[in-house]
Amino acid sequence: MNVLPLVLYAAAGIAYAIHFARRHPQAGRVATTLLLFAALTHTFVIGMQTMEVRHVPFANASSATSTFVWLLALSYLYLEITTDERAMGVFIVPMLVGLQAIPAVSPGIERIDKVLDSPWFWVHVSSLLFAYASFGLAGVLGLTYVVQFKEIKKKHLGFFYTRLPSLQTLDVMNARGVTVGWLFLTIGLVSGAVWASQARAVAPNGSPKTMRRCIPVWTMTPGSATAAAI
Repeated sequence: MNVLPLVLYAAAGIAYAIHFARRHPQAGRVATTLLLFAALTHTFVIGMQTMEVRHVPFANASSATSTFVWLLALSYLYLEITTDERAMGVFIVPMLVGLQAIPAVSPGIERIDKVLDSPWFWVHVSSLLFAYASFGLAGVLGLTYVVQFKEIKKKHLGFFYTRLPSLQTLDVMNARGVTVGWLFLTIGLVSGAVWASQARAVAPNGSPKTMRRCIPVWTMTPGSATAAAI
């Protein structure tokens, strides 16, 4: 089932490449439509897998990658639709294709441990995956900002300058990506704390490490967003 979203993501990637090279508005609309259709199809696939295993499919690396791709696609679509800027699709969609190829080639087997059989755990992991997807997207936008800034500073207004978003648009998209990531990181930490308290009753010797890794990121993110806004 993971092959169909892969094919649609690849088709969207081709459309975004055509739009980036030729700047045809119609090609951009086709690219967005294909990506929306790919995300909807991916939603249906994940929904079917969830009904089959009775939880969101990310108990193994392959299914977790597929879920991450889906969340990254949704995060990018949110930024594209709210800013009406399609140029970043040529950089983001190939990432979706490359990552989605993993579950398409090797689907993996869902196996669940008793300590992980909790709705709080699924909320915890889903929120953190969405946060990671948003932060990853913000990172790509940040790198693009640097490239565009250097183009302007060198007064070399060439191929990329005319096709990449303006610095102001990149700044807005980056700030929104960081904000969404911080919001879901907060949800992930809170739900993770609830799950950890339940997990200790099932496995007293357990030691959830994800919380300790995420808390420093949570504390630094608002400062990063403020700096970007300034």
